[in-house]
Amino acid sequence: MSESDYEEELGESKTFLGFVDVPISESERPELEDTFIGGKPIWLNPNSPPPKELLQCKSCQEPMHLLLQCYANLANTFYDRVIYIFGCNKAQCRRKKGSVRALRALSKDPDLIKKREQELEEFENKKKVAQQKEAETKSKLESLANSLFSPSDSTNAQSNPFSNPFAQESSNPFAQPEKKEPAKPTYAEVTKPVEKARPQVSTEPVNLPSYPGYILYVDQEAFDLKKQKLPPLPEVDAAASTQTSQPNPSNPSKIPTLDENVSKMVDDPTFQHFSHIVSFNPTQVLRYDLNGSPLLYSSKDDVAKLFYDSNGRLRPQALIPNPPYNPSSERRFELQLMPKAIIDLEAGTDDILSGMEWGTIIVATDLMDYIPDHMYDQNHVGYVEEWCGVQWEEELKL
Repeated sequence: MSESDYEEELGESKTFLGFVDVPISESERPELEDTFIGGKPIWLNPNSPPPKELLQCKSCQEPMHLLLQCYANLANTFYDRVIYIFGCNKAQCRRKKGSVRALRALSKDPDLIKKREQELEEFENKKKVAQQKEAETKSKLESLANSLFSPSDSTNAQSNPFSNPFAQESSNPFAQPEKKEPAKPTYAEVTKPVEKARPQVSTEPVNLPSYPGYILYVDQEAFDLKKQKLPPLPEVDAAASTQTSQPNPSNPSKIPTLDENVSKMVDDPTFQHFSHIVSFNPTQVLRYDLNGSPLLYSSKDDVAKLFYDSNGRLRPQALIPNPPYNPSSERRFELQLMPKAIIDLEAGTDDILSGMEWGTIIVATDLMDYIPDHMYDQNHVGYVEEWCGVQWEEELKL
């Protein structure tokens, strides 16, 4: 198979990857618009941190470490949006539900929204003027051509060599959505509390433990054979692995060897696919593919069952729980944290037995990007907890 055929078989990826750029330091501090792993979180307003209970491990109720902060504004919106992932580093909480949590934060500051609307209006006006000038230039050239050539010749006129570059469609970071008919009120809008108190603005700093931090840069995923660092993992025969491994002298028939444990993981086609895709970009720490599908680490856990049926086929719609704050909506895959992040976050740590053991952390968010009005504070900042699925590494039994 040729290189071009191989890349065509993999297909074109719509996924964006995050890679470590620079360590966070006194001279390299992240801003709100940055995406980074580790370090201290940046809130959408310094006086509007999340409620403390959202920052605590559900197992031990202690504050958690920031694993990821992703600046993730949506197209055709005017507000700021951030996804946070927090994790507990205590050994007794490992693999327990609620030891890793994801939050979605919105800032709907009316002044900022108005400013961005004005910027969009100015952008559209300039674009309209440029298009009008281009149309006038084209009309004059056509009129000149008609006066110089016969009607039969004019049909062969070439494309306009003086076309205005501003007439080309350009990327608009503040693109305005098309006007639509008012939608029927959703369940969340109808049943939302009317007189529930808003969160209070906090003046107390939130102290969280932290890992070393790294600012990320983002690039679109590409499958370049020349840049592939790790070869695809070979097929492993579990029985053969058992025969070649060293038996345990105390009880060789009941205690599996390290080779047996590894073979169980490697023999999983889903894990092989995960390793193969990652091998093209082995330093990735983040995958972002809104409305896409996650790259699963394993097919053997409850998280995998939400995305794939018993025959290993991708479900038309994942079985992710609907958001409790907006039950008429549903959740969609947005991003996942990759295991290379563990190496960076635990850099300089010698206690490997107390380290993180996840293979990937998957986050799915509300399709409507909704937060109930009563959950915004006086600074127009609101937080909700989103679905977070953790696929853990295979436990090695010695």
